[in-house]
Amino acid sequence: MENSGVGSLGSLLYRRAPGEAVATAPAVRGGAPSTGPAPTYAQVQALVDGPGVTCR
Repeated sequence: MENSGVGSLGSLLYRRAPGEAVATAPAVRGGAPSTGPAPTYAQVQALVDGPGVTCR
């Protein structure tokens, strides 16, 4: 298991995101429902526009 100790996740979250997309696409194409939570576009935009954003 990667990063089993306490500390930074580093790039793990960024690497897992495309992995989940690759796994989800054929499942949905095959008729399976999408599983797990997914933020709405508005929720993602709120993260971009949220407090503490200093670069644009």
